[in-house]
Amino acid sequence: MEWRIGLIELDKGVHAYIQPRGTWFIANAGLIVGRDFSIVIDSLTNEKMALDFLSSIRRVTDKPIRFLINTHYHGDHTWTNHLFNAITIAHVNTRRLIEEEMRMSAMRLYEKLFPEIDFSGARYTLQDLVFSESLTLYVGDKSVEVKYIGYPAHTIGDAYIYIPDSRVVFAGDLLFAEPCTPFVLFGSVSGSIEALDNLASLNADIYVPGHGPISYGRKALYRARDYLTYIRDEAWRLFKEGLPFNEAARRIDLREFANWYDKERVVGNVARAYSEFRGERPGAPLQNLNEIILEMNRYRQYTQDD
Repeated sequence: MEWRIGLIELDKGVHAYIQPRGTWFIANAGLIVGRDFSIVIDSLTNEKMALDFLSSIRRVTDKPIRFLINTHYHGDHTWTNHLFNAITIAHVNTRRLIEEEMRMSAMRLYEKLFPEIDFSGARYTLQDLVFSESLTLYVGDKSVEVKYIGYPAHTIGDAYIYIPDSRVVFAGDLLFAEPCTPFVLFGSVSGSIEALDNLASLNADIYVPGHGPISYGRKALYRARDYLTYIRDEAWRLFKEGLPFNEAARRIDLREFANWYDKERVVGNVARAYSEFRGERPGAPLQNLNEIILEMNRYRQYTQDD
């Protein structure tokens, strides 16, 4: 499935930056242009991606980028913050999680796990400004509402950006739009389902996902929710049978979701569901994270010819 890519104007001064085939480390971003300055939503994985985005921005505005808002801590949304020369903003948990990854030198792990990905120019940068619940920025006559979802979902620090006058939502990775498989290993299955319901309740017409095509209307939200509820229910059935998470993931018939990109994410999603079934805190670090990632790679190799 192909979709429209590049810098796409959604309303006057409100643009989505959509990358092709929203898969591992290929994320979307956003741009809001006002009279005196601009706001960018998320940076990208590597220098080439970021410079392409900046080049697209300069084709539509010469206004300086004053603020950069990160929707969460993952590298495909934060690793090129330093190239935008802006005040960076994120939820307090997002900054804390980046601090933890810096201490762990986690980028080396990503480079090892994803040798096919170009990480050139990527680096960790801590945000300049953090918030706990919400903040509002004003760009000309538009209010830009930056809101913490309120609970673990994709991560424990997810924020979405809502522009009421434009009826546009930048959802970050709270939304993976079909055909991109949702991924909640670092958050919560139940929280992600709730987040999709909450986003659907907003007075909005356009949803920009963290990965995948723009959703004009709520269909992508409902499809992502269908996937997560199906995986949760199947995982619960197999959990009660006593199967380990990796075997359960392989047993689940993905059915209508089998042709979605990166279907190996089912392994991480089932592992997080199992954690929740055991009564563990949603979003808490999983002790068997390395095992889960290895199982995801095995699943990808096992199904690559499907």
